[in-house]
Amino acid sequence: MRPTHLLDAAGLGYAIKPVCECGHSVAFDPMGLWWHFERRGWDDHLPKVRLRFWCVMCRSKLRRKVRPIRLEVVDISSNDFTLPRPDERTWKKYSRSLR
Repeated sequence: MRPTHLLDAAGLGYAIKPVCECGHSVAFDPMGLWWHFERRGWDDHLPKVRLRFWCVMCRSKLRRKVRPIRLEVVDISSNDFTLPRPDERTWKKYSRSLR
């Protein structure tokens, strides 16, 4: 089963990894990333998520934002970039919709 939204990825235990054309990539913790999008009211559908990322390496070299060429769904690891997560009560409220 492959996730189609950030909430699906968080519930299934997959990290999100944007990959730039320069080869730079980093995996993000799905729960923190979903909460980041949820608080801002952004669409968490994966094709739309890609448009919110830009490469830090290309930004420093080219002085402009370069969007990733693709998003990969990978297994969660301890090296993933983490963002603040929702509190337990909020997460349980949203995770009930995954069943």
